[in-house]
Amino acid sequence: MATWSTITQTGGGQWWVAGGNITNHEVFAFTLQGAEHNVGALISDVTVFLDEDNAPNQTSYILNLNAVDNFLNPVDLGITGNFESNGV
Repeated sequence: MATWSTITQTGGGQWWVAGGNITNHEVFAFTLQGAEHNVGALISDVTVFLDEDNAPNQTSYILNLNAVDNFLNPVDLGITGNFESNGV
């Protein structure tokens, strides 16, 4: 299991995560610590690498994180929280 630092973003963005003893079979979550009414965090497009320039000889992931409304429509509003993962 790994937990990364708290982040704040508005709208959507792409994130790269590595370290924390993650494996090539993780499940990712975003612990939402702050958002406006009816705004949530959507993780999508998760890609795993076993050896990549940014993390030689270790597992890393690139994933998208978007702020969405309660109908999963993208919104240009802020969300605050942190990525967490559990090996399965």
